[in-house]
Amino acid sequence: MLWLLKTLLLTSLFLMSEMSAHADALRGKVIADVRCGPCHHLHSNHTKVGPGLAGIYGQAPTISGVPFDVWDEVSLDAWMLNPRRVKANTKMVMTPLSERHRKDIIDWLKTEASQ
Repeated sequence: MLWLLKTLLLTSLFLMSEMSAHADALRGKVIADVRCGPCHHLHSNHTKVGPGLAGIYGQAPTISGVPFDVWDEVSLDAWMLNPRRVKANTKMVMTPLSERHRKDIIDWLKTEASQ
């Protein structure tokens, strides 16, 4: 039931996103809940399947072998676009996110990091 509600909310946010081309932190949180939440804690640094995402924007990656000094817009976008292109042996597998959804998630991560 909760999955259905999240899916309906994500669908309605997607439709609304067609009216707004800019990044949106609220929309990014919903997308992150649905797409990232199954494997990552969103509000803590505890490891689930993957590392927690709380406060990662602006921080150094904790994953060894990731060639970035800091998680910023460019590095997060590259990672979400194709994690295996960034780190060939990563365990992270995901279906592609649209550019808008990646920007929304990054905007949400920036908002979370500033709190």
